[in-house]
Amino acid sequence: MVRHGADKLALITTDGYRIGAHEQLRIYGRILGVPVHVVRDASDLRQTLSELKNKHMVLIDTVGMSQRDKMVAEQAAMLLGAGHIKRLLLLNATSRGDTLDDVVRAYDGPDLAGCVLTKVDEAASLAPALDVAVRHEIDVYYVANGQRVPEDLHLPNRAYLVHRALKSAPEDSPYHLGADEAGLLMAAAGAGV
Repeated sequence: MVRHGADKLALITTDGYRIGAHEQLRIYGRILGVPVHVVRDASDLRQTLSELKNKHMVLIDTVGMSQRDKMVAEQAAMLLGAGHIKRLLLLNATSRGDTLDDVVRAYDGPDLAGCVLTKVDEAASLAPALDVAVRHEIDVYYVANGQRVPEDLHLPNRAYLVHRALKSAPEDSPYHLGADEAGLLMAAAGAGV
């Protein structure tokens, strides 16, 4: 909005699930001076996007749901069927790597353009989240380190992310790996244990 003006941006929500989700986005749109559209299904989404084709960018807020929810596939199909959409997946940096793997598998698809690492300020380490992004070849578009928008949304800084991923735990942490433990782990890995 700052770069292109409020008249070049529109917001769409598909979230009819959470109580007050539409109203929350409408308030945000009002603050920004940006129109907010509510869509119910794939045809409604296609029609709304067609009406907004003169906009520089249209952001679509979808229902946040568990990767195990059966509606994930329906939501992905609705977005994929709506035309040229680039999806960004929100990856919670406080989650375990295996959980993030499940999230990526559930939300993967040809229209998945990248991810936003969220809750970076709450994560003890960014290693699991970055590992998942690298292994699944998902570009990190943004990093969020708080709830304020836009103040806490940042472009990724490679040096900062690597530092946070490789930073060791404090000496008094039960997760701190001592030199002798690291050697034992490496020996066990080499022995195929």
